Amino acid sequence: MTMLINYSHVKAINKLRNYSPRLNSPFTFLWIMMFMIIFSDSLSWPTVPYLIREFLAEETAVVTMLGLLTSIFSIIKISANILGAFLGDRFDRRLIILLALAIFPASFALILFARDHIWILGSYILFGVFYGILTPSLNAMVASLAQREIRGMIFGVFNLSWIISQIPSPIIGGFLSETVFLRFPLILSLALSLITLILFIIFMGILKGISSSPQPAYKDGEPQKIYIKKRLLFLCFAQLFSGLGNGVLLPVITAYLVYVIGASPADMGIAYSLGWGLATALAQIPGGKLSDRFGYKPVIVTSTLIGAPLILLLPFSRTLTHFILINALSCISGNLSSPAFSAYIATLMRERLSRGFGLTSAFFSIGSIIGPIIGSILWAISKPNYIPPFATSTIFLLLALPFIAALKSENENESYHYPD
Repeated sequence: MTMLINYSHVKAINKLRNYSPRLNSPFTFLWIMMFMIIFSDSLSWPTVPYLIREFLAEETAVVTMLGLLTSIFSIIKISANILGAFLGDRFDRRLIILLALAIFPASFALILFARDHIWILGSYILFGVFYGILTPSLNAMVASLAQREIRGMIFGVFNLSWIISQIPSPIIGGFLSETVFLRFPLILSLALSLITLILFIIFMGILKGISSSPQPAYKDGEPQKIYIKKRLLFLCFAQLFSGLGNGVLLPVITAYLVYVIGASPADMGIAYSLGWGLATALAQIPGGKLSDRFGYKPVIVTSTLIGAPLILLLPFSRTLTHFILINALSCISGNLSSPAFSAYIATLMRERLSRGFGLTSAFFSIGSIIGPIIGSILWAISKPNYIPPFATSTIFLLLALPFIAALKSENENESYHYPD
C-alpha cells in the first residue's frame, strides 16, 4: 500500500482538487463508496473457488463451474447495464445507485449461507444486477466532474478506488479463510456492504449537483446521431473483444494457480493482490497523464500492443513468484489504457454519459459470457498443454485494435459540428 502513496500520486490528486471546487466533496465521496464496494467484494474472492471445490470435488467440474459463474454474472449484467444506462440519463442517478446498493448485501448472504453450488450461482446473479445498474450512473457522475483537459487524470485517480481496494482485500480474505474458517471473510463482506448502503443514504445529498443528466445544448440532427452511433459502435466492439480476452483468462488463471502452481487460499489472495491489484493501480496515474498529454487513442493502442503478448508467457510459470511477476508486467502495461478509454467515452457522449458507459460495459459483458466458456473448454481439452487458452486470450485482446484504430481522435470529436 505504501508504494502507491508516493509524491506523484499526491501531487496528481492535489492538481485535480485545485482545478475545480466540484471535485472536493462529490469526487471524494464517490471514490470512498467505490473503494468500499470493491473491498467488500474482493475480500470474498479467495473463498469462492474453495467453496465450489467442497461442493464439486472433480477438477473439471470445478473449472467448468468457475467459468459458468462468470458467464451467468455477465449475462445478467448485460441486461442490467442497458437498463441502468437509459435510467441514468433520465432519472436521478442517486436513486439508481441506492437501488443497486440495496441488492449488494443479499449477494453476500447467499454465498455465506450456501448449502450447494446453486446458492453461489444465485449470488452471482444478484452481483450481475448490482454492478449492471450501478456502474453507468456512477461513471457518468465522475465524468461530469471534469473538463476535457484533465479527464484522463480524473479517471486515472478514480480507478484507483476500485483497484487499490483489491490489493489488501484478497490477501486479508485468504489469510482469514485459512486462520479463522473458510467463510469468515464472507461475514465481513456482508457487514461492509450494509455499512456502505447506510453511508450512502446518509451522505447522498453531496451528489445533488451531478445526479441528473443535463439537457442537450443542441437538437439531435441526423449527422450528429450517425456520428455518435458509429463511434460508439466501434468502442462497443473493442470492448467486446476485450471482454472475450479477459473472460478466457478468468477460469484459466484460477485453475492454473490451484492445479499447476498448487496455490492455497492465502497464495491465491497474494496472486490477485500483487499480480493484478497493485500492478493495475500503478498504471492508472501514468495512464491518465499520458492520455491527457498524447491523446486517448495512441495510449489505448500502445498499451494493448505491449500488454496482450505478455500473457503468452504465463503458462511457462512454474512458481507463484514467477506467475505474479509476469502477470504484473502484463497488467501494468495493459491497464495504462483504462483512464484513456473512459475519458474517450465521456468526450464522445457528452450529455449521454450513462448510455455510453452502460452500452460499452454491456458489450464487454457479452465477451465475458463467451470468454470463460471458451477458457474452460480449452483448459479441459488441451491440458497438460496450457498454452492454447492463454494464446486465445491474447488473440482476442489484439482483435480490439482494428476498432480502436478506426476511431477519430478526441480532438476531432470535440471539433465536430453539431447542427442547431
